[in-house]
Amino acid sequence: MAKIFNLKSGSKLPEAVVSLAAKEKISTALLSAIGGVDELRVAYFNHGTKKYEDHDYHEELEVTSLLGNVTVKDGKPFVHLHGTFGRRDMSVIGGHVVSATVHPLLELVVTPTTNKAVRRFDESVGLNVIYKT
Repeated sequence: MAKIFNLKSGSKLPEAVVSLAAKEKISTALLSAIGGVDELRVAYFNHGTKKYEDHDYHEELEVTSLLGNVTVKDGKPFVHLHGTFGRRDMSVIGGHVVSATVHPLLELVVTPTTNKAVRRFDESVGLNVIYKT
């Protein structure tokens, strides 16, 4: 059963979601959210170099869509997020969410899944990949 949470201004992503998953004993879930942030680091994964290219934004942004999941990595909740963020001029920024600071709030929906999934690093891909248990 899905649950909705309100993350307050100043909450840090993905840490706040990791803490929430641990507190709620959620090991795998679908995440979606809307709201706002005022500090953002998003990244693009370069498949050629197998490295993330980070981009920082220090402005008020509307979270138009935040999607992700909770899995388990090294025995702890692991959160993977992607998002699109609207600027005041109505342009949009998007990518893999490395970090963000919530402002003024974030409405987060957590939908637990029935299967369990763990992540481990896959050298051939260069990423932490989901493996069903």
